[in-house]
Amino acid sequence: MPTRSELEELAGLLEEKAARLGATRYARMWDKLYDWQREFIGATARYSQCCLIAANRIGKTWTGTYIDAIHALGDYPDDWTGHKFDHAPLIWCLGYSGEKTRDLLQSALVGRKNGDTFEGGLIPAARIIGYESMTGTPNAVRTLLVRHATGETARIQFWSYSQGQHALMGDAVDWFHIDEEPRDSAIFPQVLVRTASGDNGRGGRGILTFTPENGRTELVIQFMDTPGRAQFCMQKGWDDAPHLNEKTKADLLSSFPAHQREMRTKGVPMLGHGRIYDIAEDEITCAPFDIPPHFRVIDGMDFGWDHPQAQAQMVEDADSGMFYVTRAWKKAQVSPSEAWGATKKWTAGVPTAWPADGLQTEKGSGKQQKAYYVEAGFKLLRDHATWPDGSNGVEAGIFEIRDLMLKGKFKVFAGLRDLLDEVLSYHRDDNGHIVKTRDDLLDAMRYAYMMRRHAIAYGEIGKPKGPPQVVPIPVQSPFARR
Repeated sequence: MPTRSELEELAGLLEEKAARLGATRYARMWDKLYDWQREFIGATARYSQCCLIAANRIGKTWTGTYIDAIHALGDYPDDWTGHKFDHAPLIWCLGYSGEKTRDLLQSALVGRKNGDTFEGGLIPAARIIGYESMTGTPNAVRTLLVRHATGETARIQFWSYSQGQHALMGDAVDWFHIDEEPRDSAIFPQVLVRTASGDNGRGGRGILTFTPENGRTELVIQFMDTPGRAQFCMQKGWDDAPHLNEKTKADLLSSFPAHQREMRTKGVPMLGHGRIYDIAEDEITCAPFDIPPHFRVIDGMDFGWDHPQAQAQMVEDADSGMFYVTRAWKKAQVSPSEAWGATKKWTAGVPTAWPADGLQTEKGSGKQQKAYYVEAGFKLLRDHATWPDGSNGVEAGIFEIRDLMLKGKFKVFAGLRDLLDEVLSYHRDDNGHIVKTRDDLLDAMRYAYMMRRHAIAYGEIGKPKGPPQVVPIPVQSPFARR
C-alpha cells in the first residue's frame, strides 16, 4: 500500500500534468482541425470579412473561438495560413444575449470560472492577466485581459446584440467574431465601422459563424449571392463533420421539424416560397451506380471565368423514363484546357450542350468562345442548347425538371455537393424573378436536359464511328525468295 506522502506526491504530479495539458490545449488543437477549418482560417488572410454558414453541431462556434484564442495569445502554429497580428489585438466577440455570449463564446475561450480564475478553456489560465465582469449576467465577463506573445496585453470584449447597435462603441477594433446572426441589420455595419482604423491603421477584420435560422436575410444574401471583394463565404453541413456518427445524426434529425432539417443539417437558409426546387434533398438523391451501356448520356456546359466554369453529365434510362445527374464539376478562373484536364476522364467523347453565349466572338482573335473549348478537347454539339422547337426558355426547363423531381424521375448522385447546394439555394426574389447567382451547374444540367435528343448510348463512348475499316492482307508472290 502506498504511503500518505506517496499518494500526495502522485496527486501533485497528476495536478501538474493536468495544468500542463491545459496550458497547451490550444496548441494541440491545430493538428486536429478538419481540412475545411484550415481552409476557412486561410481565407482570413485574403479577406477581411469571412462568413461560415453552417449546420448545427459541426463545430462552427468552436472554429471561430479557436481563431479568436490564437489571435489573443499570438502563438501562431508554424504552418498557420490565416491572418496574423504583429501586436496584441483588441477583439470583439458578439452573441445574441449576455447568457449566450457567456455560454458559447466565453466558455470556449476561458472555460469555467473558479473563484477568481478560469479553467478548461482554449486560453490557459496562466495567460489571463485580469478581467472585468459583465453587469446583469452572472459569471459573465465584459473584458478579458490576456498576455500576448509580444509581452503586450490583448483585450477580448464580449458584447450582446440585445444591447443594440448604439452600445457598440469603443476603440479601433482589430478582430471581431459575430456568433449567431443578428436580427438587427444595423449590428454588422456598426461592427465594421469600428474596424475601419483597426490593426494599426491597416483596417481590422473578422469572422461570422452561424446557422441561418432567420432564412435569406440581407446579410445571408450578401455573403452567399453577392459577396464584395472583402467578403468570403463558406457553407458546411453534417457531411463535413466526421465526429457526428450515424446514430447521433438520426437522433438529432428526428427532433427537428421537417421544414428546418436542411437548415439544421446542411446550413441551408430556410427559403420558404422563394425556393424554386422546393423538394427535400433526400428525395432527389440516389446512391451512385455503374451506368448500364444502354443508358443514353449527354453533358452540359456553362461557360465562365469570374463565375465558375461548370460541367454536368446526365444519363437517361429510356425504358423507365428516369434521369440521373452522375457527374458535376465547377471552378472559377480556369482556361478551357484546364477545364478539359479536370474533366476529360468522363467528358471525352460525350456530346456536350452549351449556351448561346458561346457564339460570342473575342475581339482580339475574332474566334467564337466555343471554339476554344472544341480545341481543348470537348465534343460540343454543332448548335447551342435549344428545345426541339428552337426556343431556349429557362422557365420551361425549370418546370419540367421540377416536375420530374416531384415524380421521382430525376435524381442526382449523392456526393455531388456543389450541385446539390445550388439546388437547395436556387430561388426567386420578391418579384418572382430568378436570382442568377450560384446557378452554374444548374444551367449546365438544364442545357444537357434540353439537348437530350442528341445523347448517345453510354456503351458507345470512345468507340470509333462507322463500319470497321478493312485492311487488305498483301498476297505474297509464289516466286518470292524463301
